Amino acid sequence: MEAELVALRGKPPKVKPTFKYRDEYLKGIEKIFSLFITDEASREFLSCTLICRDSKTLLSGGYGTGKTTFIEMAAKMFYSSQLGIVRSHQELTTFDILWALDIQKFIQSKIGAITPRSLITAPFKFINEVQRLNTQCQNALLELLSDKHVVFSDVRAESPDYVCFLDMNPHDIGTVGLVRALMDRIDFSLNITPLGTGDTTELLVIKYGDRHVDDLRTLAEPVLTYEQMTEIWSDVERVWVSRETFHRISLLATLLRRCVRVERSVMSSRYKLSHVGCPFYGEVCMDLIMPLAHRWVDSSVKLSKARAWLQARDEIYFDDILWAMTYTLPHRLELTQSVFAKYPNEAAWVSQRLRESVTLKESLWDEALKFLAPALNGDKAALAKLSEMGSKDLAVGGLFEWVEERLLERKEKEAKAR
Repeated sequence: MEAELVALRGKPPKVKPTFKYRDEYLKGIEKIFSLFITDEASREFLSCTLICRDSKTLLSGGYGTGKTTFIEMAAKMFYSSQLGIVRSHQELTTFDILWALDIQKFIQSKIGAITPRSLITAPFKFINEVQRLNTQCQNALLELLSDKHVVFSDVRAESPDYVCFLDMNPHDIGTVGLVRALMDRIDFSLNITPLGTGDTTELLVIKYGDRHVDDLRTLAEPVLTYEQMTEIWSDVERVWVSRETFHRISLLATLLRRCVRVERSVMSSRYKLSHVGCPFYGEVCMDLIMPLAHRWVDSSVKLSKARAWLQARDEIYFDDILWAMTYTLPHRLELTQSVFAKYPNEAAWVSQRLRESVTLKESLWDEALKFLAPALNGDKAALAKLSEMGSKDLAVGGLFEWVEERLLERKEKEAKAR
């Protein structure tokens, strides 16, 4: 029994999280949310984003919802105000957002005339109203945020490890919007809604009850340094993910990617895919215009590790992934128009339609994973059982195909070795 458990879960790492600075961080979080009023779910999410190395978080909401206030308070409290910021508008060029030019040096010798701006060099990056940037500027951000370096002529600039926040108003008139390539590289997103009656009262008391404070950012005080936050990042990354959880994540990813009729990732937009007669008619894949690639999975694991660390756990569970997908999927989704007759936005589709579908499948997935190890060892009864279950479930069908591929590869290697 113990051997079977190890085969399914894998062995935990020897180096576990120490939770160093966790108490100090939680005290800082309590302080920031005593100033920035929001719901409990958003608090948990935002608390996690700040301790994910190289994470990109998009906050979306109307004017006056506090997006900028929260971001700049977080930079001051946890990153020693080492903030690189771009206030976006349509006329900015890639040079404007990334580089600075010393005219005098340029005229004299050109040596050292071009230097990187703080958006490159700062560990806390903030792109304000990102939807106002033109397409060229947005594409320029891809290299910085993905590769952590940018090049202009013969000048190369490196970015340190960082956290990056972007904010936008989806209803801002006359803006460009976000290009899909940049949207896919954003790890997490959150829609921030206006305050309700009680929260408005609480905010008024904070600002004008015993004092008069127009700008809450002035009340924020440093809690941790950038150097201490980098230690937290490394500790968060020590949180373990079992193989069992990896398999469950893969089943979820398969549900959002697999099609038994055509490889949709390379399907022409002119091809008319019919769902009539499909054995998996009614699955969530019908709601997707395009299948999802892998980046959302990495983002979900990253966010889940942060959640586990905040809860003083050294392992993430599949429930953490289901929680995380509420923030890693919506901005990456392209859903059919018919979806919005029932769901007001992508986030609602994830939290209701997708979550309900996974909940109904979990017992079947649990049973399928019990047959995985023996099936990989060539047990014919286990293979037959996986095949049977795969005919009823799109994700398990993908698991069965993978097992068959692995067995075929093994057989071919054995044949060559003879």
